[in-house]
Amino acid sequence: MSNYNKVTDDVVKKLKAICGEEHVTTSTPLLHSYMARGIMGLEAVLPEAVVRPSNAEEVSKVLVVANENLCPITPAAGGLSGGFALPAIEPGGILMDLTRMNKMEVDTQNRVMVVEPGVRCGDAWRIFKKRWPDWAPPIPD
Repeated sequence: MSNYNKVTDDVVKKLKAICGEEHVTTSTPLLHSYMARGIMGLEAVLPEAVVRPSNAEEVSKVLVVANENLCPITPAAGGLSGGFALPAIEPGGILMDLTRMNKMEVDTQNRVMVVEPGVRCGDAWRIFKKRWPDWAPPIPD
């Protein structure tokens, strides 16, 4: 027996009010497209809904709805994380796709880049190469 609830139509309605109807889906083919991103043979459970917030305020509101309704939530960012953070809880709950949060700020004086969770490595790399063409990232052992 799970300590979590299924995602209801009421929860989906609240998510759409927060992020916009076009950024929330329960479409089975689209839910399966998120499963297809899993790699490394990790087990996962099909999410019941996917929500794509655009900023921290929307993320906060989505988390409140999920908490109030005891729906599990799994965040997924823009990079490779060995499995796209696929849900592993029954029921599958809400997958929060953070790829719309893709802003970057670069402080050239201090050589600092602040990125949102949806920034992809290639996007950050292009910014680095444009500003510091001779820079190469350290390669970990």
